[in-house]
Amino acid sequence: MRSQHLPESWIGYYTSLIYAAAIAGSVSTARLMASFSVRTIQLGSVIATGLGYALFACVAPPVANVVAACLGIVLMGFAYGVIVPSSSLALAECYSQAAQPLVVSLRQTGVPVGTALVALIAPHVAQVSGWQSMTLPVLAVLAATFVLALPGLQAFGTLSANLPPRQHPLGSVRSTLAQRATRRLALVAGLYAMNQAALTTYLVPALVWLHGLSVGKSAGYLAIATVAGAGARILFGITTARWGRATLHLALIGLLTGAAWLLLLWPLPSALRLTAGSALLGATAMGWNGILLAEMGLAAPAGRTAEAVATGTSFAYLGVLVAPLAFVELDRALGSKTAALAAIAMLAVLAGVSLLRSTAPRPG
Repeated sequence: MRSQHLPESWIGYYTSLIYAAAIAGSVSTARLMASFSVRTIQLGSVIATGLGYALFACVAPPVANVVAACLGIVLMGFAYGVIVPSSSLALAECYSQAAQPLVVSLRQTGVPVGTALVALIAPHVAQVSGWQSMTLPVLAVLAATFVLALPGLQAFGTLSANLPPRQHPLGSVRSTLAQRATRRLALVAGLYAMNQAALTTYLVPALVWLHGLSVGKSAGYLAIATVAGAGARILFGITTARWGRATLHLALIGLLTGAAWLLLLWPLPSALRLTAGSALLGATAMGWNGILLAEMGLAAPAGRTAEAVATGTSFAYLGVLVAPLAFVELDRALGSKTAALAAIAMLAVLAGVSLLRSTAPRPG
């Protein structure tokens, strides 16, 4: 931030901007797919990400630098929002319904793995030679991704969503929310994403505030949660692909998210309880994405896979976007950071209860 002549508090604005752009990208995917193939959209997203990163990292006079950085963030966020639902359509064409939870979960595992790699590499590079020295390596990785993706995407050169060209960008959201099953899953995605954002944003400071741990030790528990989250995405994908019942999986995830927060927020912590709570919270608050997005696609009417996943993705991004604001307002209203986090956890529990009720057999 100093290199861009901006206060460090702007980090939060940058994060909000990228997720706002991601929401715009998600809700625009259906319209884009009416004109472009999956192959074009996927490769275009890689190009937009590279261009966005180059703009974000450019060196220019202060005002121009801020404008370039914001434009770069918008491009990266928009591409981030588009690539998930469009790739879901490609996966739906390649794999059976039974395999969908596993393959989508494997795709979603790239997020925590990539985050962990950046967390391990970026701070050291920034200290030695400045963060902007990563620009060329990042662009090289994106160029390699583009080249390696060409053969695999060849088969999708003509695959599109077959939607009316003039469909309103919010049309996909309306059609998804009109269906009870996909509407429920989209709302759950938003609530679970709030807990994921609370984990990644507030776990470390919460352990410092509430239990007097050092930042280093608290970050160790976040690392445990992140690793557990990556593993859980694969595990839940396997169990759902093997036995089905994705809704039951998702219901239990919501209930166990509340249990995990309880372990972490309870007074007089022990290392064992914090370790168990961090692992459980990572597994639940970060492990739901793949099976929920796969279920969104499977629950959608025929031909509406990309629209449903786009809506679920946009609700998830919205949850990440509003989570910090919700925490601040809850802290102010309840007068307790613990109570604020507990309230966010309760949203996941209520979502889990709602899903659990939907899986119960109806009286005959």
